[in-house]
Amino acid sequence: MPNAPATPPGGPEVQGAHRLRLTRRRLLVVGGVAAVAAALAGVRPWSGSGSAPPGGEFPILSVEPPPDVPVDDWVLGIDGLVERPLTVDRATWQALGRREVTADFHCVTAWTVEDVRWGGVAPAVLLEMAGVMPEARYAAFHAHGHLGGGYLSSVPLSLVAAPDTLLADMLDGRPLPAAHGGPLRLVVPRQFGYKSVKWVTRIEITAESRPGYWEQRGYPDDAPVQAG
Repeated sequence: MPNAPATPPGGPEVQGAHRLRLTRRRLLVVGGVAAVAAALAGVRPWSGSGSAPPGGEFPILSVEPPPDVPVDDWVLGIDGLVERPLTVDRATWQALGRREVTADFHCVTAWTVEDVRWGGVAPAVLLEMAGVMPEARYAAFHAHGHLGGGYLSSVPLSLVAAPDTLLADMLDGRPLPAAHGGPLRLVVPRQFGYKSVKWVTRIEITAESRPGYWEQRGYPDDAPVQAG
């Protein structure tokens, strides 16, 4: 199953026929903090100059390279403030009810990919199975990887339960590519892309928000999509 768009890298990968739109106003508002965060992370972000990358594909943004774990071996854990900690293996995942969400994907670095079609499972389904405790307020989504402390980002449980929030394993009707977070990534269309953690391997339920990789580098904990 699937990590979050974080910083950019190795060039775009073709995945469907999406329209990529640059958003100058957002670049002016948040471009400074994005550039600082990218510099702190030691990565080189994709920089738009008024046109989309070749072919208008979905840009690839990641702090780390994709993990080398076969899809059938991927395991998702749910723990923390839950009554029944869960370990979701491939067979369990495939038995869960599925849904599709089509939404624009907004990056804090001033671009939007329109009408992205994701397929997967609502994370609220898993939290209901685990039994969230009354004092719980957040879900910290942890990515597979080798960063010190791990890549993670916290999302309020109210937003985790939103109808368009998804744990996605499909993109445009095909298995989610590793570069885009496969085999399992969080998708939170109402927030900027760095909250949509790639390569999700653990959901930790907490009473307080845990500072994530980008939040520790100047990004806001709450990242609602801005108009324009």
